[in-house]
Amino acid sequence: MERGSNLHTPRVDEELQDEVQSLITGAPVEARAEEGREKEGPAADEPTPESVIAEIGEGTPTSLSHTEVVARSELARHLRPSIFPADRAAIVACAADEHAPPDLVAQIEAIDDETYANVQQVWEAMGGRREERTHHAEEPAEPAEVPAPAAVLTAPVEPSERARQPASPLRRSQRFGFRFSPVYALAGASFGITPLTAHVTVGDRDGELWLSARFGIWSVATPLRNVASVEQSGPYRWFKTIGPPRVSFRDRGLTFATNASEGLCIRFHDPVRGIDVLGLVKHRALTVTVDDVSGLEAAL
Repeated sequence: MERGSNLHTPRVDEELQDEVQSLITGAPVEARAEEGREKEGPAADEPTPESVIAEIGEGTPTSLSHTEVVARSELARHLRPSIFPADRAAIVACAADEHAPPDLVAQIEAIDDETYANVQQVWEAMGGRREERTHHAEEPAEPAEVPAPAAVLTAPVEPSERARQPASPLRRSQRFGFRFSPVYALAGASFGITPLTAHVTVGDRDGELWLSARFGIWSVATPLRNVASVEQSGPYRWFKTIGPPRVSFRDRGLTFATNASEGLCIRFHDPVRGIDVLGLVKHRALTVTVDDVSGLEAAL
């Protein structure tokens, strides 16, 4: 038994079915080009999607490009938030632990040796731009200029006084890598001692020059004023220097060695911590086999 509409004639039902065919089948075009069925266009003062895109633009000078967004995300993916605040050595170690690409680790190693609070500060130290959001709002009126009270005006500095003012401290740090011989590299790798985790840095920290040496999980840090003397040394006996840090039983001197040829012996006024984090054993000297022994001697 065929069922049909009892409200219209079969001819009217067929016409109505044709009119709603595009809605039923989901066709992207209208079934009939009738003026009454065309979509109503925007009003004269109503913005269209094209006009909004043209006004905003695909990018503004303060927005990051797609390449920059991807690069910043790649950096954040290899830096755990739990390490912050952290200095450069800790950031490099974290990136290496998270299997960051060698070129990314090299870029992190090139930043200043300072304390960073988050990934954004590391990104900016690497030369990345800060993303600023723009707001389409009316610009506030410029405030009227208010003359400064006479009491807070700064008197000009005389040339003689300017000459007596101390110069700004050194901000750019110097980094010295270790020179690895094949045998030492193989022995040190099992202790986490690699070219990425072994280096000596001389640089500014909170307005004072510091010496920092890292050797795998071991490290020494002391103000530069604590350095009493430096002396080139070597060669060394391989069985006394290969592998993890070595401590001399005679004077408790600490040795970070990656080859048996030559190194620099650094002596301190006050003993420093290095072999244990509790500081139960302190050292009056540190020997490091950096690649540029003369350069480190000159820096100290």
